[in-house]
Formats: sequence, structure tokens, C-alpha cells
Amino acid sequence: MAGTLDLDKGCTVEELLRGCIEAFDDSGKVRDPQLVRMFLMMHPWYIPSSQLAAKLLHIYQQSRKDNSNSLQVKTCHLVRYWISAFPAEFDLNPELAEQIKELKALLDQEGNRRHSSLIDIESVCVGDLRGDSTSYTICT
Repeated sequence: MAGTLDLDKGCTVEELLRGCIEAFDDSGKVRDPQLVRMFLMMHPWYIPSSQLAAKLLHIYQQSRKDNSNSLQVKTCHLVRYWISAFPAEFDLNPELAEQIKELKALLDQEGNRRHSSLIDIESVCVGDLRGDSTSYTICT
């Protein structure tokens, strides 16, 4: 779907989100990194992060009902990308971090270990302080 979005005419949040999910292949390779990065960076202008996380959870749950494993794993890859590209967002927004933890717990509870292993919110931590900015790293 990422290739079929007509960004010149504008898109709804849902269309952009679906395009970002479809920008991933099943192995997690991003086919359209510009779209994904732009959407994740700019989404707070038009939707709070907690609402975006809720939409991702809804898409995951709906794809489970539709028996679409591909959509499920792509959704998890998008969440993983979001966490790794913008870790400060999760560190500074406890509500968002809690929502992602709930998604991971749901995946674990349902026995979806493969999908759950893609999402690791616990590894987000604050790195060294450098001047006025904080650097974030994924801790192991």
C-alpha cells in the first residue's frame, strides 16, 4: 500500500498508518523508509501518540480476527521501528510506553512469541547527557 498512497492529494491518518505498515515486508525490511520516518516524526501534529498506539493495537487485533499473519507481523515491525527510531518518545510518555507494554503482554498471553520478541520497550533508556540534549540508546 505504501506504493499506492497518493501523497499529492493528501491522506487520512488511517491511510498513512496503513501505508507505513505495508512499507514493511514480513522480515522487517522497510521498503519506504522516508514515509515511515516522516509519519512517525510528524504524527503528533495530528494525532497523539497514545491514540496512534491504540490504532496499532486495533489493527493488530483486527488482523488477528481476519487471520492475516502478514499484517500482524508488519504491525509489530512498525512498532519496533518506532521504538528504535524515536526512543525518547517512549521514555518521556509513560502512557505510551504502558500501551506498548500492554500490546507486548497481549502477544505473550496469546502465545505469539515471534511477534512479541519484535517489541522491546523495556530496552529504551537514557544515555549520556551531552550539553542541553539527552542522547538515547537501546540498552541490552
